[in-house]
Amino acid sequence: MEYNVTAWETVCAQLTIRAIVWDAGRVKPERLEKELKHSGVQILETDVCKGREEAAESAYEKMIQKLRERNIPKEQALLVTENDSLADYVYSMQHKRDDGNGEQEGAAEAVEDRGAMAVVYYEKEGSRRDVLSDMTVLGFEEIGIQFLDRVHKRANRLPWNILYTERTLVREITMSDLDELYEIYEEKGITDFTDPLFERKKEETYTRDYISCMYYYYGYGMWIIRDRKSGRLIGRAGINHRDEGGQVLMELGYIISTKYQNKGYAAEVCQAIIEYAGQELEIEQLHCFIHRMNQPSIHVAEKLGFVLQDSSYEQNGMLHFRLDLNIG
Repeated sequence: MEYNVTAWETVCAQLTIRAIVWDAGRVKPERLEKELKHSGVQILETDVCKGREEAAESAYEKMIQKLRERNIPKEQALLVTENDSLADYVYSMQHKRDDGNGEQEGAAEAVEDRGAMAVVYYEKEGSRRDVLSDMTVLGFEEIGIQFLDRVHKRANRLPWNILYTERTLVREITMSDLDELYEIYEEKGITDFTDPLFERKKEETYTRDYISCMYYYYGYGMWIIRDRKSGRLIGRAGINHRDEGGQVLMELGYIISTKYQNKGYAAEVCQAIIEYAGQELEIEQLHCFIHRMNQPSIHVAEKLGFVLQDSSYEQNGMLHFRLDLNIG
């Protein structure tokens, strides 16, 4: 496999996973083998639980010990296993914590941001289908280190870096982004054509729910944009659902800080999102709903290839634009 150096370095720079505990056969897929070699992620092979369901607890302890010997915390590791009971046991450990006296407490009292070992279950033909895991896979041909790292991030409530452009990073929002986001929404003109943020407590609740429901269930949504050079939050952009006449449309939206407007950031980021939507999400059609007085956004949409739809779609001064994505 040939790697684009810049793209590969970008992928490796965002990895939060440091080790994969492999319990899914001795032969690993060629793609994954090569990516592990180039990424620096360590591989620990084990079959200590194979064929012995009652050994799940002891197998887990042995894995933790192996990780400790390499100075790798369990929250920086991911287990890939074909063993039902081992997957169930390790996944269940994500929902428990030590109370300080060596006793485990239930999920209702678990610390929200506590780290855990993530679990990918390899479901071979004839395997049971109700195994607890962060992800179930039927094969590894299309699975690489970035996929496994994203599973690990989900298990540990860490945001995905969605994509990079020449000047920006687009990633999922976190609670720590809200202060800067409020600063942008307070800038003159930002809310002329879009809704303001909620008051702080309601916005925090909304953001937590959005992360859990939109990102975790669909894998996309509205993301934040950061300047790669300064690290400053410069806006947000992404894909949301919009109900139009009982039909759910995939809507592309964006907001750019006034300090970064008229510099091509909107078109740069939205073009990358369009490509991501087609190639990674397999979305066939994107829509924009823009107020007729918002000429800069109309210009961006037209530059990106969006086409104005029949005037019957106009509602409350909004114009409907559509872009068909060529997939396959």
